[in-house]
Amino acid sequence: MADEVRGEGTAAGGAVRVTVGAGGRIDELHLEPRLLGSGVAAIADAIREAVNAAHDDAARKPDGAMQAFETELDRLSDGFERAIEKVTKNLAEAQKRLEQ
Repeated sequence: MADEVRGEGTAAGGAVRVTVGAGGRIDELHLEPRLLGSGVAAIADAIREAVNAAHDDAARKPDGAMQAFETELDRLSDGFERAIEKVTKNLAEAQKRLEQ
């Protein structure tokens, strides 16, 4: 989906890179070979750190549906303001005619 929010995270100096997509699922996981000599615990910690960073990154981004909603709301608000200005102007003109 084009509007899907994605998050990216890295750890271990960029040796671990993670991309998460819909529902927090891991879309991509990249481990550089230099990390493999670090031991299982260090690799696990780096993966956990990168996944958490990717989730945090995704959480900071507004999703496409919300952006579309905000755009439409702005458009409607602008139209409403113009309509109110026109009604106010027409009422003022009508009041002037009645006072004459």
